[in-house]
Amino acid sequence: MFGNRLSKEEKSRRRAERQAVYDRVYTLHEQAEFLCYINDAYAEEYKGKSFVKLEGLVAKGTGRVGDTFLLYDCEGRKKAEITMTELYLGTNPVEQLEGGDKRVALYPKEQDVKYQAGDILCKLKPDDNE
Repeated sequence: MFGNRLSKEEKSRRRAERQAVYDRVYTLHEQAEFLCYINDAYAEEYKGKSFVKLEGLVAKGTGRVGDTFLLYDCEGRKKAEITMTELYLGTNPVEQLEGGDKRVALYPKEQDVKYQAGDILCKLKPDDNE
């Protein structure tokens, strides 16, 4: 009659998986000294070349051009370490971004990473780095 009913074990397993994802992302928030949510990621043409452009908002901390950032997917799994070559607040180039900044654009040096909306960009506090 109801072919989509899940067993108690399956429900429990799925609930545990969701909790593990929540815990990973929560830990990132707690340990980050800089945290930026990526709302969009796409290729942008400039002088005949294509560059990755990340757009988002800064939730906390300060990030500077040249800093090394950790990139995580939306489930808190580490994807890469990246460096920013340019930062923008709105249309203005800046040397740093700070918590509360909206409409930020970031241009990573590493172009071969699979960036996507929902990614989390952060710097962890020194003692908490892997």
